[in-house]
Amino acid sequence: MKVYGKCKKCKTEIGYSTSANTRVEFAMQDGENKTLNCKNCGIKTEFHVDELYTKESKIAQIGAGLIFLIGTPLMFFFVNPIFSGSRNHYVIYVVGGFLLVPVIAYGIIKKQDQTRVSSFNRSKLKGRIHNIG
Repeated sequence: MKVYGKCKKCKTEIGYSTSANTRVEFAMQDGENKTLNCKNCGIKTEFHVDELYTKESKIAQIGAGLIFLIGTPLMFFFVNPIFSGSRNHYVIYVVGGFLLVPVIAYGIIKKQDQTRVSSFNRSKLKGRIHNIG
């Protein structure tokens, strides 16, 4: 996951990759304060965990979009001979349900990414009693 902080001088976003999914995990792995170097102005800025945030992953959005845009016509291409050859309504309903597979995959990927972002951004460390080194 990539977390971001805003540079105090030039206001650009500074990115940092981590394997933590929540602020508590981030604080345990990297400490409560993290120093990040701005690539735009070159200034090192120290951020508290609560000042960092995450955004939806562009890779997940592109992947979900590709699955939807490529998967739907592909499924229709493979299912179309069954549609044209069958006269049974139940077969048509079941096979038509297969057309929903790319749509469902798209929805699951988007929902998981939104859950990941909201679980990190929602909880803060301030006000909690903790003993992280």
